Amino acid sequence: MAKILISPNLRKRGIAETVRQTSEVLAAYDTEILMPLEAAALGEEATRITYLDLEQGVCAADAMIVLGGDGTILRIAGLAARYGTPILGINMGHVGFMTELEPGEIPLVSCLCTGDFTIDDRMMLGVEVVRQGKSVYADTALNEVMVSKSHPFHIIRMQLYSDGQMVTDFKGDGLILATPTGTTAYSHSAGGPIIEPTAENIAVTPVCPFTIGAKPLVFSPHRQLTVHALGVDGGAVCVSADGGEGFEMRPGDRVIVCRAQHPARLIRVKNRNFYQILRHKLSDGGETQ
Repeated sequence: MAKILISPNLRKRGIAETVRQTSEVLAAYDTEILMPLEAAALGEEATRITYLDLEQGVCAADAMIVLGGDGTILRIAGLAARYGTPILGINMGHVGFMTELEPGEIPLVSCLCTGDFTIDDRMMLGVEVVRQGKSVYADTALNEVMVSKSHPFHIIRMQLYSDGQMVTDFKGDGLILATPTGTTAYSHSAGGPIIEPTAENIAVTPVCPFTIGAKPLVFSPHRQLTVHALGVDGGAVCVSADGGEGFEMRPGDRVIVCRAQHPARLIRVKNRNFYQILRHKLSDGGETQ
């Protein structure tokens, strides 16, 4: 790969040194390095670094290296998916399900230059809120879409439809609609199933349901799921994608979730399968994303 974007999370401790090491590995292979404008503050002075707007860099790069945790990848996944740019993650966070390398494994970045890698396509979800026939909110999610209560002491009533057919009607704290990638995150903590990434299903998990019989469900990726949610006793309802800023809904709004047009593309350079990663990351004492 001749042109690689390094996208660092500037809030991470030791990020400047990690950027320097990553740049040195790429420069040894005569790779053109791109970095976002704000990263110029790190003072990295490799001879072949070009600083530019993040979206321009994602569009121009053959691949990108994300320095951060899973949250850093989630924030950039939608943009990268839009341009088909694959991501290699270096974990500077906590568990790091989506990151491939740890800081001590930076020399393996050279695999991007030698071609010794594979790419996993990960299904994403598209979500929109429809109000009186018009879309008032839209986003994409690599992990999950969350429909939840805004007030901690209220509950909400949720009705779930699949392709227009009623599936369930219950009260509780919320509803998680997760990709297979997201089933190891919040959905797992809420009691949902873990689905291997290649299965490409949509897992729906109630959060603290106040109804007997409200159970996790798994849907085909070809279904269009619709959620009608209403606050009980005046409570508000919001929707968010991958833990981003919540969008407050109004009575009568509909949340529509379906498979997104473009997948996220995650680069793998180590010969590990999903179950090895799962056992390691969710072992005793581990944390979810």
